[in-house]
Amino acid sequence: MEYRCKNCEVTLQPDFEYCPKCSQKTNLHRISMHEVFHEGVHYFTHADKGLPQLVRDLVLKGGVVAREFVNGKRKKYFSPLNFFLLIAALNLFAINIDETSERPDMARDQVAELQKITDPQQRAAFVKFFERQVAAVDFIKHHSNKTILITLPLMAFIFWLYYRKGPYNYTEHLIAGMFMYGFCTLVFALLCIINLLFMVDVNYIYGLTLLLQLLYFAQFYYRFMGNTKRVRAYVASFSAILFVFVVTGVAVAVYVMAGM
Repeated sequence: MEYRCKNCEVTLQPDFEYCPKCSQKTNLHRISMHEVFHEGVHYFTHADKGLPQLVRDLVLKGGVVAREFVNGKRKKYFSPLNFFLLIAALNLFAINIDETSERPDMARDQVAELQKITDPQQRAAFVKFFERQVAAVDFIKHHSNKTILITLPLMAFIFWLYYRKGPYNYTEHLIAGMFMYGFCTLVFALLCIINLLFMVDVNYIYGLTLLLQLLYFAQFYYRFMGNTKRVRAYVASFSAILFVFVVTGVAVAVYVMAGM
């Protein structure tokens, strides 16, 4: 009796447990809820490349994870792209989960400043400026998954510029950024969720995350490059963060001024 793989149709020997061409199991059965659940848990927690193991390694080894991955140890770690996309989705949920807290963009100083303006035209212009500013901030907040997907290649570009004479190309720096930026975004998302219990000013969370990014990015790249100086890693880290801030600020300013 001839056996064929149900996925790629290649001919199989009776004792094959896996297809030699596509690696699919040969002993298949009807799909059940147990199997779907088992596959899902297995995907995230597999002993040698699960998500918890990746997060642990990013805490303990940081840039070593990215260096090993780009140098060939692909099976050892959870996929960097899948990791980053999952974290982007979690970040979107976390940053929008609390809609009751006072919004950081609606500062009392701006309201007080509005009350001082008596000229109707100036008052209308101030209100329009304020509304455009709020709209821009709301857009970033409600599309945070898209914004971090945009800022990732910008950060990777800055790191590539600093280390363009090194052994890695831009795409490999992008892979490193998925691990690095993804981990810091994960910490930020968890802080936002935890903050539902403590309800501290969200600006403190942003500030703490920025400090974490500066320190973690520098340490990450110090380990990733292997032969770089710590000072250079810190300068590159600061430059990448600053560049993203400038680009974001310019984009918001252009949007606000375009409506004036």
